[in-house]
Amino acid sequence: MKQNLIAKQTLHLCHAALTQTLDAAITVQDQSQKTLEILLDQSPVVPQEGKRAINDWLEACRHQTEAVKSVIAEGFRPFHLYSEK
Repeated sequence: MKQNLIAKQTLHLCHAALTQTLDAAITVQDQSQKTLEILLDQSPVVPQEGKRAINDWLEACRHQTEAVKSVIAEGFRPFHLYSEK
């Protein structure tokens, strides 16, 4: 029975670590995106098409990070269902 408890705690730890790491990455992404937007707005050298392309790329990165987060949540779902029993 003790091994079962250790396994559950380990899974919860892994899930929390992955979730918190992705949350930190999303926070860094948000700050980087805001900083880059400010720099691009102040730069007369970058054309509007370039600014749009960079913003589209940043949004694609954000969507992929959110997709990874949802895949991790979905992957841990069976373990959470098991641990509730």
